Amino acid sequence: MEEIEVCVCKRITLSELLQALEEENIDDIQTLIEKTGAGTVCKMCISPEEDPYGERDIHLSELVK
Repeated sequence: MEEIEVCVCKRITLSELLQALEEENIDDIQTLIEKTGAGTVCKMCISPEEDPYGERDIHLSELVK
Protein backbone atom coordinates (compact mmCIF):
# COMPACT_ATOMS: atom_id res chain seq x y z
CA MET A 1 0.00 0.00 0.00
CA GLU A 2 1.36 3.40 -0.96
CA GLU A 3 1.97 5.89 1.83
CA ILE A 4 0.03 9.16 1.69
CA GLU A 5 2.28 12.20 1.65
CA VAL A 6 0.50 14.93 3.61
CA CYS A 7 3.28 17.54 3.44
CA VAL A 8 4.62 17.25 -0.10
CA CYS A 9 7.28 19.95 0.35
CA LYS A 10 8.93 18.18 3.31
CA ARG A 11 7.90 14.68 2.19
CA ILE A 12 6.14 13.97 5.50
CA THR A 13 3.75 11.04 5.42
CA LEU A 14 0.44 10.45 7.16
CA SER A 15 1.91 7.64 9.25
CA GLU A 16 4.77 9.89 10.42
CA LEU A 17 2.28 12.55 11.48
CA LEU A 18 0.01 10.06 13.24
CA GLN A 19 3.03 8.61 15.04
CA ALA A 20 4.10 12.09 16.20
CA LEU A 21 0.56 12.87 17.38
CA GLU A 22 0.48 9.70 19.46
CA GLU A 23 4.05 9.60 20.79
CA GLU A 24 4.32 13.32 21.55
CA ASN A 25 0.72 13.59 22.79
CA ILE A 26 0.17 16.55 20.46
CA ASP A 27 -3.25 18.16 20.66
CA ASP A 28 -2.88 21.36 18.64
CA ILE A 29 -1.85 22.19 15.10
CA GLN A 30 0.94 24.62 15.99
CA THR A 31 2.74 21.99 18.08
CA LEU A 32 2.34 19.45 15.26
CA ILE A 33 3.93 21.92 12.83
CA GLU A 34 6.79 22.70 15.25
CA LYS A 35 7.53 19.04 16.06
CA THR A 36 7.34 17.68 12.50
CA GLY A 37 8.15 20.62 10.21
CA ALA A 38 5.02 19.89 8.19
CA GLY A 39 3.30 22.98 6.84
CA THR A 40 6.37 25.19 6.98
CA VAL A 41 7.01 25.69 3.26
CA CYS A 42 4.00 26.24 0.97
CA LYS A 43 1.49 25.81 3.84
CA MET A 44 -1.16 24.12 1.65
CA CYS A 45 -1.21 21.04 3.89
CA ILE A 46 -2.21 23.06 6.96
CA SER A 47 -5.91 23.46 6.18
CA PRO A 48 -8.42 23.50 3.33
CA GLU A 49 -8.42 27.30 3.57
CA GLU A 50 -4.68 27.32 2.77
CA ASP A 51 -5.33 24.91 -0.13
CA PRO A 52 -7.83 26.81 -2.33
CA TYR A 53 -7.55 24.41 -5.28
CA GLY A 54 -7.87 21.25 -3.18
CA GLU A 55 -4.45 19.88 -4.12
CA ARG A 56 -3.93 18.02 -0.83
CA ASP A 57 -5.97 14.98 0.17
CA ILE A 58 -5.44 15.44 3.92
CA HIS A 59 -4.71 18.56 5.94
CA LEU A 60 -3.02 18.90 9.31
CA SER A 61 -6.15 20.59 10.67
CA GLU A 62 -8.06 17.36 10.00
CA LEU A 63 -5.58 15.32 12.05
CA VAL A 64 -5.71 17.53 15.13
CA LYS A 65 -9.23 17.80 16.50
